[in-house]
Amino acid sequence: MLLRIHGDNIIECERTLSLIAGAFSVSPINCSDYIYYPKYTINTSQENIEIELLAGHERWGISINKILGEYGAPLREAADSYVTLIRENSKEEILFAIEYCNALPAGNNAWQRNGRAIACAEIGIPYLYFAEIGGVELDADRKVKAPRFPNPIVPFSYLTSSRTLNTICMPVYKAHPAITEKLKEKFALVFGTETSLNLIRFLIEKDNQYNTVEMLEEKGLSLVRILSEERKTLDTFRSEEWNTFLQLKSGIDKIKWIKNLKNRQIWKKKTASKVAMSKTFTHLFEKTVALNCLSIGAKDIPICLVVNGNIREFAILLKTNYSDGSIHNIANDIYNKNAPLLIVWLTGFKPRGDDSRPDRGLVPLARMLFGNDIDILSIVYGPAKSATWEKFNKNYLSLTEENGLWQAIINLSNYILSDSTTSQNGAMGKIVDRRLHKKHKQILINAAKTDVMFGEHDVDTSIHSLFTKNNPVNIFEAMCNPPGGDWSGISYHDYTNNVEYRWTSLPRVSADKAKHPDHVIQLKLKDDIIFLSIESKNISTDLENNIGNRLKSYIGHLFKNKPTAFKKQNQLWTSFTENNIPIKNFVVYSGGAFCYKNDNEIKVILKTRNLDFIMAFQFEKIPKWSILHIHCGKQCTFLADIISELCKNFSRGIEIKIH
Repeated sequence: MLLRIHGDNIIECERTLSLIAGAFSVSPINCSDYIYYPKYTINTSQENIEIELLAGHERWGISINKILGEYGAPLREAADSYVTLIRENSKEEILFAIEYCNALPAGNNAWQRNGRAIACAEIGIPYLYFAEIGGVELDADRKVKAPRFPNPIVPFSYLTSSRTLNTICMPVYKAHPAITEKLKEKFALVFGTETSLNLIRFLIEKDNQYNTVEMLEEKGLSLVRILSEERKTLDTFRSEEWNTFLQLKSGIDKIKWIKNLKNRQIWKKKTASKVAMSKTFTHLFEKTVALNCLSIGAKDIPICLVVNGNIREFAILLKTNYSDGSIHNIANDIYNKNAPLLIVWLTGFKPRGDDSRPDRGLVPLARMLFGNDIDILSIVYGPAKSATWEKFNKNYLSLTEENGLWQAIINLSNYILSDSTTSQNGAMGKIVDRRLHKKHKQILINAAKTDVMFGEHDVDTSIHSLFTKNNPVNIFEAMCNPPGGDWSGISYHDYTNNVEYRWTSLPRVSADKAKHPDHVIQLKLKDDIIFLSIESKNISTDLENNIGNRLKSYIGHLFKNKPTAFKKQNQLWTSFTENNIPIKNFVVYSGGAFCYKNDNEIKVILKTRNLDFIMAFQFEKIPKWSILHIHCGKQCTFLADIISELCKNFSRGIEIKIH
């Protein structure tokens, strides 16, 4: 059996590889000689499975997003990884998709990835969402403020979409490294990694997985119950209300149930105070709140439900509040249908006009909760750039081709109302023709090609492969942050007592403008602890001036603070509560990595960027071997010997040239 993992980057490929290996209770063996093209074998009791890792979407001669769109996926939101089975006739069959979230799943960030879930679930691709529980928010001085948790309606939306769309769309939770013992005990029944491994094996072997799905669903429901019961105010569903809601398959049945709830909740929500709002929008919002719209199970998210006599009252409000004919058309349609209506309120854009990424998950969240048999009105009021409103006015569908936020709004809404202070045309409306064309069946894509245009993904994959293949002695990968990575933490391995310490919730840029590196490699040379802080790019000129000093400052500043978690050998992560700082004496060298162009460039970049060493990769297409060019400053010439030795792990797949 030959599998491929198409990942957003090499780390997400390897996370998925690790899950597959865990599903079969074996260790993967790296059998590739090509440093940028990892390939593994898994030897099971029944057969050998070969797994190729393809890092970076849209790079391997195919566009999975485009193909999924042809099958009816409503969004171009690519999952972190897709696992495919190589079939005959140069085809790959998509078996399942996986998303990873190591960021704190709270606030707006909680629903940011709902679009990726619905893109798969709508066309029947099994989708697993791996997230962590128990993560802590840190202040500017890296002092713990408090644990952060998602609104329970968000993990619940995955469970409802599984039922509504008759597919597998499951959240899987594990403990965050910084979780306290008290929280670990509270959420013990929620953690589902082991259960997910059984599901992954079933999905690969195409076996019956229903019992496993039910177990994951119950774990997800347990999380929802715990989160809702912990809330100080009664602002969500509680207890068995969640289970009752989950059993209802159609959106109409769900709305009838919400209307008849004994303790039904009235929706109350404030608008975003950081952006300017038009007078007409402010009036519309205030009057809509006064209609006592219903909460859909969470009062403080920007989605409300209009039912019964309020439907026509809201339609009249639209007509009296706006003079625009296109908005009147929306109002007339809503009035004549007189059917329940979901309203999604989207700031959509930040004060400077760039789109708010988390908001692209709001309309998908509503669809995942209620399905496709309920109308949605999306109201966008943030200060987008005036050119956006011009396109919205003249050809609003063109916005779906260039912007993920608009794609989610347009492809998943029935009506759109825009009312922004930056629109020269004033408020506008659109009625969307939502004729769904979904192919809910086996999904085949053209087989990927290894003939690629080399770039930053290959640089990152090569650095990661170089320092990790065959687990080299006294070398530890403290962090790998390729394009699309979540830079969730940096670790330090104490070789004396075999303890790993981890600093989580990292800023991209520290207070002193130091730069978060793309790779951190720890070396143990006799009694010296050395860190390589590396910035990787496609071409050398993308490296910023003085990047070397900024890379070193970031590590030096970070390790002056206490870690957030630690893990002893063969044990679980534990929150770090001691007062001491575990690492004091260490040296940091900064490096730049990029695709090779010429020898002179390497010397110039080392000097002008204040770097200590350069790794320039001269990639060659399979079956040729590549060349790694190394140029070290006087302070770290020892690196050339270390890297030369590591290159031997790739047979003739990589040669080294020392400058």
